[in-house]
Amino acid sequence: MALSPLDLTLITARELGGNLVRSGLTALGIFMGVAAVNATLNIGAITNAQIQQKLAARDNPFVVPYIVPAEGFTFSEQPKVSEEDISVLQQTVPGILSISTISQIYGLSSIQFQGQQVADARVVGVSENYQQTTGRKILQGRFFEAADFEQYHPVAILDQALVDQLFQGQSALGQGVYAGGTRFTVVGVSETKTQYADEQPQGELWVTRNYGNALSGGFSYGATQIALRQLNQYQVVQDQVEEILLQRHPNFKVYVYGNAEDLYMEDQQQRTSAMILNIVGLLALVIGGVGIANITVASVVERTREIGLRRAVGATDIEVMLQFMVEVVLLSAVAGVAAVTAVHFLTQTATTTLFIAPYEFKLRDAATSMVQLLLSG
Repeated sequence: MALSPLDLTLITARELGGNLVRSGLTALGIFMGVAAVNATLNIGAITNAQIQQKLAARDNPFVVPYIVPAEGFTFSEQPKVSEEDISVLQQTVPGILSISTISQIYGLSSIQFQGQQVADARVVGVSENYQQTTGRKILQGRFFEAADFEQYHPVAILDQALVDQLFQGQSALGQGVYAGGTRFTVVGVSETKTQYADEQPQGELWVTRNYGNALSGGFSYGATQIALRQLNQYQVVQDQVEEILLQRHPNFKVYVYGNAEDLYMEDQQQRTSAMILNIVGLLALVIGGVGIANITVASVVERTREIGLRRAVGATDIEVMLQFMVEVVLLSAVAGVAAVTAVHFLTQTATTTLFIAPYEFKLRDAATSMVQLLLSG
């Protein structure tokens, strides 16, 4: 005779409460397993969020190659990364997102607007795809158009840090700023980012590369900025760029520097730590699974007469098995929810009092912990 859901639940609760030691130890094993997995997922999520925050504060991960003579060094002998080199790199290295050429213009670091002046701004001439390479958003106005490059328009884009210093709350669009005696019309405002770690934003002014080269009269320093599609491709792209440029310039040395080596190393360390923690969590889950199996087997052995009686009055094998499955699910659910709740509050407390770190509860991670427990059982 089949039991109603209510009767099945009451019998299950009574059986679990009838042997509190065994049920408690099993629940503890389940609790530890779920807590270990959930804590591992939380640590990984927090570390990844911290890396993403640092990435958001600077340009897209990029590398910059330099080609120098094998013996000695003079600027007159230093070859530049050519358009042909750039084309080969884009076709050969799959991890490249975009390649831009930039020219830092010397002698134009003082930017003025009416009575305001910024003495140490960074003035650069940029190529058409510089916004894609850096990942900087245009907050107001627009980026450079093709006509700005072709017709040498004296227009400029300022980053937000420079706008705040010069305009102090006023709109910068359409205004004229002066750099080295040249007037530039502001056509856009970009978000402020840094190129490297531990840099302080000093304010940036962009002009078109064509106009910047003409304005500098040779007093500029060019570089090729190669943006990566993903941070985890950092080392691969760096090595491939160096290898290809060495093949194309066999009589020279190639040095490749980047802006995200620290974050790449941090990401790799996080992956290694996560793997170790996952192993620990898996072992804890196995213990929890063994505990589930233990309580199931023990319940079956202890209740042989009850099972025989139920079969005698018409219960099927499926109905009998369902009773034991409900016991397992109920015990796992209670211990698992308790583990997820405890880990959540401990993580929340740690990330707000012991150290400041981005953390938010993710139902997906909690569900993953529970599912892994059930699979291990």
